[in-house]
Amino acid sequence: MNPSLPVFGAGLLAGTMNALAGGGSFVSLPVLIAVGVPSVQANASSTVGLFPGAAASAWAYRDGLGPIGAVPLRPLLITTLIGGAAGALLLLWTASSTFDFLLPWLLLIATVTLGFGRQLGEALRRIAPQEPAPAPASFLAMGQKRDVLRLSLNELHGVAPAPVDAVPLPAGAPFGAVEVDVAGCTLCLSCVSACPTGALSDDPDRPMLRFAESACVQCGLCKATCPEKVISLVPQLDFRAASAAPRVLKQEEPFHCVRCGKPFGVKSTIERVIAKLDGKHWMYQGAGNRLEALKMCDTCRVAAVTEAGFDPYGAQPRQRPRTTDDYLRERESKPKS
Repeated sequence: MNPSLPVFGAGLLAGTMNALAGGGSFVSLPVLIAVGVPSVQANASSTVGLFPGAAASAWAYRDGLGPIGAVPLRPLLITTLIGGAAGALLLLWTASSTFDFLLPWLLLIATVTLGFGRQLGEALRRIAPQEPAPAPASFLAMGQKRDVLRLSLNELHGVAPAPVDAVPLPAGAPFGAVEVDVAGCTLCLSCVSACPTGALSDDPDRPMLRFAESACVQCGLCKATCPEKVISLVPQLDFRAASAAPRVLKQEEPFHCVRCGKPFGVKSTIERVIAKLDGKHWMYQGAGNRLEALKMCDTCRVAAVTEAGFDPYGAQPRQRPRTTDDYLRERESKPKS
């Protein structure tokens, strides 16, 4: 049988297929191999032979040429030319035996792509686009170790998939907060004096206890120093602490001096002390109402005590303490039986 006839028919059919929808090589390439043309030469011949039909089809549909999705036409053309050139070079450098082994698999992949391309495209489009990975920081973090660590943790928190405001930590962690039982706190401010980092602070103008979590190292000195035992430690990492203002734990009204009006001390504490001493201590009994001295500031108290001529040693004589000699005399004075 003359091979020209099947080759002519395959070329006619393949050209028509390429002009309409593509895939003409599925007809021309197997026919060329069937008539005895080596696979590499058959592939090249099929490509060259079908080029005029593909060019004519592209010219006929030139008005429909445009970007695919968000990709412009020019990058697509450049990518196609580069891919075609790379494929041609690989074909020239590949042995015929290797190409013969790969050809059926290549045709199978192309068949699956043509048959299920639409479904594959829809499946890929249903995949939600992911945000690109954030660029690493290009600056040098400055400060103490704690500041650099908090900065690093805040950056990780900013790119976390599901960020949370606070993360509980185990006991002994160097980050955390303090909780104060407000009902039992007397605002003695012993904790402020003991705090080594300034996380606990007061207000010079009014009785107030403030807490800055970013400075707390959970050393526990405030808890150990508190005479009322109303402070507890809460180890945690709060990502809002670095930008948050100091939090007011407790505040009260100051007591005003009854003599000059100067604010001093805590009103509730002074009233509680007065209630406990009124009529129950020798210094605050009798005429003169010495309880008024407790209602004065330090300056007015000294002046009032001096003007009143108060004698701090004017208490009633105390009973002389008993000694060993007293016990011996009592023993000698007892009649002997």
